[in-house]
Amino acid sequence: MLHRLAALAIGPLAVGLAAGSLALGLALEGTARANGRFPASNAVLFSPADDAIVVVRVTFGLLVSKDRGSTWSWICERAIGFSGPEDPTYVITKSGAFVVGLFDGLRVSRDGGCTWEGLKTDATVFVDVTARSDGAVLALASSYDRHGDGGSLYKTQVWISTDDARSFTPLAPPFDPTLLGETVEVAPSDPSRVYVSAVRGEDPDRQGVLLVSSDGGKHWIERSTKLEPKELAPFIAAVDPKHAERIYLRTSASPENPTRLLVTDDAFKSSRRLLAAKGPLTGFALGADGARVYAGGPDDGLYTGSTGRGGDGSALDLTQASKLKVQCLSRRGDTLWACSSEGGGFIAGVSTDEGATFAPRLHLRDITGPMACAEGTGVAKECGADWPKLRRELGLGPAPESDAGATDRTRAKGDGGVTGDGGANVVAGPSAEAEAREAALTRDRGAWIAAILAVLGGAALLFRARRRR
Repeated sequence: MLHRLAALAIGPLAVGLAAGSLALGLALEGTARANGRFPASNAVLFSPADDAIVVVRVTFGLLVSKDRGSTWSWICERAIGFSGPEDPTYVITKSGAFVVGLFDGLRVSRDGGCTWEGLKTDATVFVDVTARSDGAVLALASSYDRHGDGGSLYKTQVWISTDDARSFTPLAPPFDPTLLGETVEVAPSDPSRVYVSAVRGEDPDRQGVLLVSSDGGKHWIERSTKLEPKELAPFIAAVDPKHAERIYLRTSASPENPTRLLVTDDAFKSSRRLLAAKGPLTGFALGADGARVYAGGPDDGLYTGSTGRGGDGSALDLTQASKLKVQCLSRRGDTLWACSSEGGGFIAGVSTDEGATFAPRLHLRDITGPMACAEGTGVAKECGADWPKLRRELGLGPAPESDAGATDRTRAKGDGGVTGDGGANVVAGPSAEAEAREAALTRDRGAWIAAILAVLGGAALLFRARRRR
């Protein structure tokens, strides 16, 4: 599943982009979809300020639960400040503020998502945001700058906020202009350890790069991360919470092509492959102490393994825990969260047995409507108007006159579990209605992928898939 699609129309290729977009629109005509895209969940975030808050990123905005996943409300894309084929990167600060990196700048919400304001910087396209253990927020900006003698040149720079995302300043000067940035991470155990993944060049000479700083971003060392044929870029999946130089990195590729999960214990002076996947690795998570690793994707299922009692990364070996069609993974405490699809049993679910089985926490039918916000806020103005249309696109029918049945639906969904075998043994899984919706939504997936490839062939389009958390 496509998780980040960055369109950089360079020179005459803009014409190709327009043609590809037309092909995409034609291919999707008549296909059930949300906001022009296949409805999907692809990230789970937790608030460090409130253990009860869980946020699921979906292709039509955000779904927010303030009661650990019992009930869910919606924040639409327009309220956040974007629309179209973009899955922004989010981080929640220690104060509970939501920070989002968009292809049109940085925005923040300090009231739980009801209102969003732009943050002033000299950069426009932000591709990743993350938080340091001391509360500082880092944001990676990377965009096309100009055409040089050797090809396209980019402006890639890390920005930092130390005032709870009220203002951002450059952490360091821009990187080598031949580099297009992808992800930024900070070692939880050492805030001075900062890592940026990037890509240089185009096929057949495309190279993966990891930029390493041991002094908080003042100086950087460049290390190569070799890409296999058909791979597009390297993405930092996570940094071990106890070992500052142990980094998990996954590769991205165009649809239907293999990817890999790599690990290093020396900040990529050397590395080894943990997993060779048939398709995209859309999910990755670590246990709180880094000893347990989880990875997976829609084509490969869920894999997990332990680093051993001593935390020796060289002992890590991943084995398949289930065949769940993974779209994201995230862990809090002893609970593993996963994104999947209605056909797999849930939009978001939880496991307490290392991924062998999952209990549903979110179905499309559980979305109660726009989040309750004060009159005049972005959510109240924009999302209320969009809600009837979204219900139709999700196959939920017209909006009910009241939400009297919401409590019963919530109570019913939280009791059962599903095995991680793609829904073969569902105790309290999807209804026949949900399965029918899933079949309707997936019947034209081939046309959807073909249309994406048409767009990719028509312009300089780069996959910036999310890795997190």
